[in-house]
Amino acid sequence: MQTKWVLEIYQDSRRKNTLTSIHEFDDFPSLRTKIVENPGRMFLVGPPTNATPNDFQSLLDLRSQGFKVERK
Repeated sequence: MQTKWVLEIYQDSRRKNTLTSIHEFDDFPSLRTKIVENPGRMFLVGPPTNATPNDFQSLLDLRSQGFKVERK
């Protein structure tokens, strides 16, 4: 049972994506802030088991804003 949001940040390059850091967050706003602070990166998000439909909609909103966000 995963209780925190897990964010993997990758350096997006032409040849391959390189993992640069992994972060854990207690809430979605903190995760969103970290994504916005790192434009031009690729993100892989592992949601907690208690994530809400609004949280997932917010991830889609980030994608529509041009962020490369994928869900685990």
